[in-house]
Amino acid sequence: MSKKDEFKNFVSQNPTLIDLVASKTHTWQELYEVYDLYGNDKASWNKYLNFQRNNNTNIEGLNELTKVLKNVNLDNVQKYINTAQKALAVIESLTISPEKNITGPLSKVPINKIFED
Repeated sequence: MSKKDEFKNFVSQNPTLIDLVASKTHTWQELYEVYDLYGNDKASWNKYLNFQRNNNTNIEGLNELTKVLKNVNLDNVQKYINTAQKALAVIESLTISPEKNITGPLSKVPINKIFED
């Protein structure tokens, strides 16, 4: 069996090394060089094999979000949304231009009489 195949077997027995490379802490080249020098000597691999991927931060963040959402009163949220909708309707009614409501001229005087042609 070649040294490369032995390294592959070593990696398959120690999946923590895959996490090291996935987290970009080390490269496969670096790990292979350590294996080439020391083989599968446990003492030389301790610092690599004790690596733990930090998956707990995602779970902790999700737990915090769940706690926050449990404390939200949905009735109050609905009241705030209704109030905001009413305020937007008032603002919209104030900003509508009165000229848009005019459908025709204010007087029935022909245009040539207005400009005295």
